[in-house]
Amino acid sequence: MAWTKEQEDAINKEGTNIIVSAGAGSGKTAVLTARVKRKLLSGVHVNELLVLTFTNAAAAEMKDRIRDAINEEENLKEEANLIDGAYITTFDSFSLSMVKKYHTKLNITNNIKISDEVIIDLKKEDLLENIFNEYYESNDINFNKLINDFCLKDDKELKDYILNVYKKIELKYDKTYYLNNYFNIEMTDKKIDEYIEDYLYIIKRKQDSIKKLLPELNEYFDGEFICKVEDSIKNIINAKSYDDFTKCIDIKSPTVPRGSSEEGKQIKSTIFDIVKEIKELCIYSSIEEMKEEIKSTINNQKVIIDILIKLDKRLDEWKLNEEIFNFTDIARMAITIVKENEDIKEELKNSFNEILVDEYQDTSDTQETFINLISNNNVYMVGDIKQSIYRFRNANPYIFKNKYDLYRDTDKGEKIDLLKNFRSRDEVLNNINLLFDLFMDDTLGGADYKSSHRMVFGNKTYIEEGKTNQNYNMDIITYSDIKDITKDEEEAFIIGNDIKNKINNKFQVFDKSKKILRDISYNDFVILLDKSKNFELYKKVFEYLQIPLSILKDESLRKDDDILVLKNILKLIINIKNNDISNDFKYNYTSISRSFLYKISDSEIYDILNNNSYYDTELYKKCLNLTNKIDYISASNFFRLVLEEFNYEEKLLTIGNIKSFRIRCEYFYNLIKNYEDFLY
Repeated sequence: MAWTKEQEDAINKEGTNIIVSAGAGSGKTAVLTARVKRKLLSGVHVNELLVLTFTNAAAAEMKDRIRDAINEEENLKEEANLIDGAYITTFDSFSLSMVKKYHTKLNITNNIKISDEVIIDLKKEDLLENIFNEYYESNDINFNKLINDFCLKDDKELKDYILNVYKKIELKYDKTYYLNNYFNIEMTDKKIDEYIEDYLYIIKRKQDSIKKLLPELNEYFDGEFICKVEDSIKNIINAKSYDDFTKCIDIKSPTVPRGSSEEGKQIKSTIFDIVKEIKELCIYSSIEEMKEEIKSTINNQKVIIDILIKLDKRLDEWKLNEEIFNFTDIARMAITIVKENEDIKEELKNSFNEILVDEYQDTSDTQETFINLISNNNVYMVGDIKQSIYRFRNANPYIFKNKYDLYRDTDKGEKIDLLKNFRSRDEVLNNINLLFDLFMDDTLGGADYKSSHRMVFGNKTYIEEGKTNQNYNMDIITYSDIKDITKDEEEAFIIGNDIKNKINNKFQVFDKSKKILRDISYNDFVILLDKSKNFELYKKVFEYLQIPLSILKDESLRKDDDILVLKNILKLIINIKNNDISNDFKYNYTSISRSFLYKISDSEIYDILNNNSYYDTELYKKCLNLTNKIDYISASNFFRLVLEEFNYEEKLLTIGNIKSFRIRCEYFYNLIKNYEDFLY
């Protein structure tokens, strides 16, 4: 492969920390592999490199690529014996190996267990329930005020809120210190001023959005109407301070002229929707009132912090006693080992010639802390902030952005941009650049796209062997506003018909492996949807159009009908065991009777419940028989027994996907088994 100048830099540069901003299709993995190979050829052993990836699949792929690269060179054969023991792994796996190796430093055994989060979440709920009960019994004045302020029928919502807050605090390495010093960290006058500045920034961003939308009205309305709009919102546009915004929130929206286009109406509507959002944000009469409102919450905050401290302490004690942890705990332990043991820290620093981090945009704060502790100005980071999709997993893409900006503006590291895209045609990249130029900047997306992240066309085979006269530019399609069809349905037909047209007209695609043009086939298409509820719609439309379609989607483990029925069987057994013939019993009984297990009509179920004759039904007798066994066998075996007694799988054949059900059942069985291991 002929490398570009930037790729050669990414492969060969040494002597400092390096961050590589590698856009989509820029050959990132090939460059990373080539860098490792170059190091091995220079005398570095593969077990002297630490290659960290985000997922197990990525780690396995990277190991395979490095193995293939080793096998290409005769004088690297000895490295093949080292590769299986090399650290080409995930952050989680590396942290776990460290904790097991140095477990005595933490006063734990190396027999620690990584628990399913569900198990730990159940323990959190149990501990929090006990803490709340203690507060109720103590009749604490501040706790009672908190309950009165935030609870209506029960305290469930408040408990859920506290658990969600705790989940975020758990991500901090210094969570105990943070909780014990919360008011010195988060509630100082300086910090409150920062909160207010952030709040004002949100308002001003909305103001900027209005300013950007206003010129677009010129395309759809005459000067008279535009003057009305500008006159009605001029005070919002000219506002400089919070006080200015509060004085101009009573704004009337002028009526659009008759016969105006839908596009113009939409822009005008969006402007005044944003005005409404600004109004809703300006609920305080002044900044001083805002500050007083924040400070007035301190007593409630104190109670919540006290609850969180108790929860944190008891959960940590339980985890240590049972030696049950999640990977966040393991990462924190690894950091503790390095921070508190200078000899181990130095050993790690001197063990690795280089630390290579793939998908750096998905690094978390905890992982970054760990890397900084064991690095020695020898970290090679590869990623693309535009491809950060794991914030829900605690990824912090601004780690990448801040490092990128630092190395760009100072001599504290090297920044390399891989902007050439070798995957897509020139037209595709131009269209993407056109869109991203408009809306991606440092604030929205964390990247100044126009100045330093635009993709550059790099695959010349598209203008040589892959050249055609076809149009590869983006099409913008508008809906037809047909009354009897939804936009989702129309979109499915547009896509389906486009696929059929391309197939029928033998649309040409370039086969990169063979470097030839060929007729397009159905498996060249992929449709990405943001709503899984539309999957069945596409299935129906494509069946109608006679287009083959495979659907790939994530499935819920808990909300499918077959699992809900199973859940209601277990609840009904508990109802009967406790002699609880309440509405809950009737709900569970009805659910199971109507299900695929019995298929009893609603009228028959009504008669049974109305006449209290459920005692004589097969369903009741079966559940009653199971209650006699519930105290004598393990929970996991009881789960299996319920499935057998109800002939669950065989009856499910009439309505469901057995393979999918087996996967879900196996998950629940292992979860129950996991929980048993912790109980006994």
